[in-house]
Amino acid sequence: MIDLVKIKLRAGNGGDGKVSFFREKGTPKGGPDGGDGGDGGSVFFVANRNMATLRDFRAKEMYAGEDGGFGGKLKMYGADGKDYRISVPLGTLVYELKEGREVLVADMDTDGKEFLIARGGIGGRGNFRFRSSTNQTPVQYTPGTLGEQKEIKLEVKLVADVGLIGLPNAGKSTLLNKLTHANVKVANYPFTTLSPNLGVMELENGENIIISDIPGLIEGASEGKGLGDEFLRHVERTRVLVHLIDPLEGYSDGGGLNLAENALTNYRKIRKELEVYGKGLIEKPELVIINKIDITEVKDILKSVTDYFKKEKIDVIGISGVSGEGTEQLMGKIKKILEDNPKRPVFNAEKPVKLFTIENLPNKRMVFGHNNVKTFTPRGI
Repeated sequence: MIDLVKIKLRAGNGGDGKVSFFREKGTPKGGPDGGDGGDGGSVFFVANRNMATLRDFRAKEMYAGEDGGFGGKLKMYGADGKDYRISVPLGTLVYELKEGREVLVADMDTDGKEFLIARGGIGGRGNFRFRSSTNQTPVQYTPGTLGEQKEIKLEVKLVADVGLIGLPNAGKSTLLNKLTHANVKVANYPFTTLSPNLGVMELENGENIIISDIPGLIEGASEGKGLGDEFLRHVERTRVLVHLIDPLEGYSDGGGLNLAENALTNYRKIRKELEVYGKGLIEKPELVIINKIDITEVKDILKSVTDYFKKEKIDVIGISGVSGEGTEQLMGKIKKILEDNPKRPVFNAEKPVKLFTIENLPNKRMVFGHNNVKTFTPRGI
């Protein structure tokens, strides 16, 4: 599950140097006093563990640092532009798009990590800097340099905190909507969900929990049946599994099982697929949920279902994804189990590289010298 956006960045431009001469009563030839321009604000990315997805970037395409101020009279410096710091989710990969290539330049893998992505322009020099014994009335100045402009791709390999699993029609998408307001499609037929849906559950302390609704699994999914084992791979990327069970799914009065036994049978079907698929899925922390207790038949047998699962040393919670009954208790248990299992899987990325330009080339002065000096021409000359 990958979340990505493309944005444009512009660091602030440096302010121009000032051409000015000191004039005061009694000092008719005070000499040059034009100040330097301020540096433009740079743009930084900052890793933030409390962000979960890149959805905040969908509505804005351009991010810009503040321009530096122009130099002033009396050798006054222009104000430096403010830097722009952009928060991104922990684990964001930053790619620079250059000449049709995507080059990884940063892996925001540490909370609070800052990365300079676009350097602000350098303020120009005022004419005070050009005074000399042979040039006592200089009209030269240098303009501020332009801030870097870049097109960037941000990519987050979404590692869901919680994966909702279960048979088709167990109510996973409905519960996802209830917990996260994700507004995903729900319907009363199998395989309504054809690809994983994501939602973000916001906690009172400001933290976010990513919840993924894994498409319904059936017997033989690990061997490619139904939607196949493609989505079992997404289960690998979750920290906690929430197993939703609908006791009515597959129930038949003539099948020889009561509803409680049927619920346990449905649970075992999915557990078997996790075990056959392997890769540690069967060992993941798990919460078992009896869904649809808003239906009378399910609510009436909830105690019996709980007893059946207790014999297997499995605790269950009864909830309704439709009415919301029991979801507060579920959220509390999810929070607790995540605190006990804080480590997320690590995804290795290629090593970031440094792209050099004329603007950020080391020892640029040694290579190019000063060739950006301009002369101020007074109006009317």
